[in-house]
Amino acid sequence: MANFQYRAKDQSGQDIKGQIESADLRSATLVLRKKGLVVISLSLRSDGGKKLFDKYFNRVSFNELVIFTRQFATMIGAGLAITQTLDILAEQNSNKKLKLVLTDVANDIKGGLSLYQALLRHPDVFPSLYNNLVRSGETSGKLDVVLLRMADSLEKEREFKARVKGALIYPAVVVSMMVLVMIIMITFVIPKLTVLYKESTLDLPLPTKILIGVSDFFVGFWWLLLAILVIAVVALRRWSKTEHGGLALDNLTLRLPIIGKISTYVTLANFSRTFGLLVSAGIPLLEGINIVEDVTPNLVFRNALKSAYRGVERGLAFSAQLILLPVFPKIVGQMAKVGEETGKVDEVFFKLADYFESESDHMVKNLTVAIEPLILVILGIGVAFLVISIILPIYKLTTSF
Repeated sequence: MANFQYRAKDQSGQDIKGQIESADLRSATLVLRKKGLVVISLSLRSDGGKKLFDKYFNRVSFNELVIFTRQFATMIGAGLAITQTLDILAEQNSNKKLKLVLTDVANDIKGGLSLYQALLRHPDVFPSLYNNLVRSGETSGKLDVVLLRMADSLEKEREFKARVKGALIYPAVVVSMMVLVMIIMITFVIPKLTVLYKESTLDLPLPTKILIGVSDFFVGFWWLLLAILVIAVVALRRWSKTEHGGLALDNLTLRLPIIGKISTYVTLANFSRTFGLLVSAGIPLLEGINIVEDVTPNLVFRNALKSAYRGVERGLAFSAQLILLPVFPKIVGQMAKVGEETGKVDEVFFKLADYFESESDHMVKNLTVAIEPLILVILGIGVAFLVISIILPIYKLTTSF
């Protein structure tokens, strides 16, 4: 017998979480259904170590999800049955976790569940946005169309992320190497070069004293610096997970020069493309705002979307709410208004996504170009300080004779 964790709704619609012991997943599902529960998620209970292992090693990457969605959409569009498609994709998939998940989904559908209900049981693989779009496609009878649009959107999102990461690799590598060289110099090189100065009676120049002091402190108390760094990182991560801390950090990120604007445009690009996809799938406006709020990581934008949701709930236009919210540029609200007036909200938001992606690309490239001379200046100042600190005592020693 195995232990399973489940989340379900009873006949009154109340959310219920609990554990159940059963021979396998299917048996556990049948037991819960006999109790009159609608199963939302059901998974094998695992310990913390296994969860940590699954999170980093036994997982389905975003790239694998994109590839699966494209293949799934193409095969469904070609007229293949859902279960047949899932069986084929499971058989040819190299990722063991995804293979098992697709097999479970196919078996659940054969057992009477809809595709949406079957996907809900694997939230670690299929996010809420993905599931809501599938539900919309099934409800409207346009699952093939929704899947194709979702595949296109996911591929554009993947390309956008790849471009941003690719542009940031060079400065990240240069800065990392610069820090590594500084640590090696202070820890190993400087102590050997300055041992002569320490033993002499020569009055050392101020730059040399500073360099020797920094080197001695780093060599003698590296463990303290490492402990402080670890404690600071852990404390910052815990604080960032609180509502107040997360909001403060996200707000600070948006206010940073250059970085803040890039972060804003990246968030707006993801928001626009996601919302456009939801509208094109036929999901109601309020539900679409609620979904896009859930998948937006920045708390400043999430709070703004909550405010917009309340306004739309009162009968106000979504575009009017976006115009009033300072976190959204005026172009977003104005374009949304055009979309509402022409009945092409999805197309307008897709164009907004393309615009913000293009702006993000340009800003990241400009940041990379600006960082290069800045790094060279900092490196030059550091090298000059090292040379002066080491050469000055030698010059003073030679001139004293």
